[in-house]
Amino acid sequence: MIMSRPAGSPLSVFTATAARRFGDRICLVDGERRFSFATFDALVDRIASGLARRFAPGTRVALLMANRAEYLLLQFALERAALVRVPINARAPVPEVRHLLSDSGAAALFLDTTTAARADAAAIDLGPLWRVNVQRPDADWRDLIEHTVEPELLHRAALDDLCSLNYTSGSSGIPKGVMLTHRNWFAVARNMLVDRDLRADDRVAHVGPLSHASGSYFTPWFLRGACAILVPGGQAGTLIETIERERVTVFTCVPTVLTRIVNHPAVETADLTSLRAVGYGAEPIPLNTLRKALARFGPILTQNYGQTEAYMTIALLTPDEHFDHDGLLRIGCVGRPYSFVEAVLRAPDGSPVPQGETGEITVRSDHVMAGYWNLPEATATALRDGWLWSGDLARADRDGRLTLVGRSKDMLISGGFNIYPQEIETVLTAHAEIIEAAVIGVPDPDWGEAAVAFVAPAPAARIDANALGSYCQPLLGFRTPKRFVFVEELPKTSSGKADKTALRRQFESEVDAHD
Repeated sequence: MIMSRPAGSPLSVFTATAARRFGDRICLVDGERRFSFATFDALVDRIASGLARRFAPGTRVALLMANRAEYLLLQFALERAALVRVPINARAPVPEVRHLLSDSGAAALFLDTTTAARADAAAIDLGPLWRVNVQRPDADWRDLIEHTVEPELLHRAALDDLCSLNYTSGSSGIPKGVMLTHRNWFAVARNMLVDRDLRADDRVAHVGPLSHASGSYFTPWFLRGACAILVPGGQAGTLIETIERERVTVFTCVPTVLTRIVNHPAVETADLTSLRAVGYGAEPIPLNTLRKALARFGPILTQNYGQTEAYMTIALLTPDEHFDHDGLLRIGCVGRPYSFVEAVLRAPDGSPVPQGETGEITVRSDHVMAGYWNLPEATATALRDGWLWSGDLARADRDGRLTLVGRSKDMLISGGFNIYPQEIETVLTAHAEIIEAAVIGVPDPDWGEAAVAFVAPAPAARIDANALGSYCQPLLGFRTPKRFVFVEELPKTSSGKADKTALRRQFESEVDAHD
């Protein structure tokens, strides 16, 4: 008798179904290790059974390790065991690791040899914390991967149960734990499967940390029957070598990594003909990087716009929509909302703004977070009447495409005028001698606030502040930064975004030194 699948099944049910469907096909490449769908699924069931036997549903379990197969095995296993995943960037400093472990109340921490020392330092005085090093053949990890499968302990999560606590990047403050349910993750996978060009014969390179967006792409491509290939170290040169060796068809990354790739000396001579798609997102892309990527890879780029609170899938800019009807690049455009996402631009009073005017992006969809972990006031501010107030400001064209102008909290008022840093950054990164730029607002006795631009020039560039000011003035007018600070490279958060908090500290320390 054919049994119908019960309504409201968690995503883990469907990943298990996909594994049975694709069987002996390779789903994961990690160096010399190759995992078939069947082998991967069997390991997941064993690990999940062992975890479910040890911990009650809803227990938080942190993952702190470099990109490796064990991370993805645990990602699936925690979902099947109805436990809550707490992903931590493998490069996060000790204070950040400590905060995430403490704030989440994690009962277990999985790590590897690259993170063991920081894990030990972060866990001091945190109380009982089961620590398992997946690279050590000790009893704990061996018992999990050899545990007897107990089907009655698997796939028990309800759609509205908590699935993960994903912490915000902390680029402008203390990281907040974003509560994502099984329903949220189901919606993320659905959005990608419906609107992204995901194919069964894809060979997908994962160059970014699996603790962030890169790991989230694994599931929808797994459901398609594709093969994931882990790139060790996350370096541009290693990715280029991997594309050649493994005949990679797709990779996705943050603009910071894409900047390194298009400026890497090997990119011009490498055989990259296997690539059919390149994805980028998570922060504004430098215009020079975008132009170089299009010139090298062709019109195969997709921009993905989302945020932790509405994970990854708010809007997308397809390869053809990167250009307008006249063949010109749509600068700053992040595209149209995904098929199952509502996005409305609103004034501070909640009313929708007219087409072409700036408003805050508000989002309603099944992938919007349940709230912030233990932060009811912040949750009430972000979630209002069923809508997520994203904090991102944008304008919409007549076809519904969104063009970002910046974050509401980053906007500065100079001489009575609103200035959005992202608009300045777009102009700066269009300059041939600028690789990347970030703009902050600082107090100013004459203007109220003033824009200060941190710029990283290209090697051998001869640009100076006067020349850069002259370049900006006709393009930006009163928005032209009052000061330019030249740096070798912008500081980054552990997720690869420009760290504007660090830039503000740097500016303040320089001001104090001159006082």
